[in-house]
Amino acid sequence: MGDATTNFSLKYQARVLVAVPSDTISSKWLVGTTALREENEIRMLQYDGESEQLVCKRTYSHPAEVWDIASCPSREDVLVSVWAKAGNSSATLWRVVDGASTSGAEAGRAPEQRLEQQAELAGQSRAMRCALWSSQQTDTIVTLEEGFLKKWSITEAGAEAASSCPAGEMVQLWSGALHPRNASLLCTAGSNDVQTWDLRNLVRPMGEIKMAHKMPVRSISFAPHNDTRVLTAGDDCKLRVWDLRNPGQALLELGGHRHWVWRAAYNPVHDSLVASCSSDCCVNLYYTPNLATQVGPAAATPEGGAAAAIAPALTTGAATAAPGGVAGGAAAAAAAHKAPARSGDLDGKVVSWDEHEDSVYGMAWSNADPWLLASLSFDGRVTINRVPKNIKYKILI
Repeated sequence: MGDATTNFSLKYQARVLVAVPSDTISSKWLVGTTALREENEIRMLQYDGESEQLVCKRTYSHPAEVWDIASCPSREDVLVSVWAKAGNSSATLWRVVDGASTSGAEAGRAPEQRLEQQAELAGQSRAMRCALWSSQQTDTIVTLEEGFLKKWSITEAGAEAASSCPAGEMVQLWSGALHPRNASLLCTAGSNDVQTWDLRNLVRPMGEIKMAHKMPVRSISFAPHNDTRVLTAGDDCKLRVWDLRNPGQALLELGGHRHWVWRAAYNPVHDSLVASCSSDCCVNLYYTPNLATQVGPAAATPEGGAAAAIAPALTTGAATAAPGGVAGGAAAAAAAHKAPARSGDLDGKVVSWDEHEDSVYGMAWSNADPWLLASLSFDGRVTINRVPKNIKYKILI
């Protein structure tokens, strides 16, 4: 059990919560509802540190159920929603129209603004899973369907499909992640496996982690300072950390959930912090100081043959880190973690927040404050938790 939480309740059921990446000063998140018979909405929530409250800053009407959101890395008024309606699902690029506030708003309710459609990012099937917006090439979006990947080029006129590729025989995609510094590297969660793709040549996977989990993989997250390290989570209730150069064996397995893990994510600043959320109504925080100090390449294994192709993609054309970020792969990780792990500190779960009363589907760290974590349960409850002070001081001191 952690410290007291900050809560906000939506009107309807909801499944998606994402951080707003364009604002590194204020802690903001976007949440979307999935009401079947009501008018859905996307809300922008902001954490007020002085009052320790979540405040709704904007409300956008969105008729269809919202299943995923990708916010533009450089603009707060542009986003992509993945939606479902009458058995069909697709993705749409939106722009917020200024000055479209609803008159006579309820007391305490944020003014409602209109989303103007810029383009539909139509798939090749009726099962759109998620949208990924590149932080390194802000004119690039990747959409993942049940059996297809598609790369989009965003233009002033809207969006153009640049390339597409089937996921592979008997592969059912669930989610994915774009590398935070290498604009050409994509990881996808396909069935029980993890695939790596080169977006410059989207034909077939260039590497694969076979049987990353015993059940479907639901979530992938790249480490903030280690270019080849990824975190996965799945229906087997486990989290696993992998080195893409050595896909034969996980570097670390983390337990602590009693049901499917829907989301797991590295802290955006500290490699030693990992959070996860699950259908068991809990949000877990893990502290992994020993693993975070291991910056060297993993030992080669016979199963690592396919991953050898990943090396050029990790180095060729790798983008420079954003201002305030850290670049340089292993060297950056070493700089960020000079001190060895404290004696007695073991890698594992350090706190479990159980304030939710329903399955927790959405979770995202703040882009402005690395010690803040937001989570969303299916009943529309958003909670804010803080990294415990004893863990924070171990990392900072």
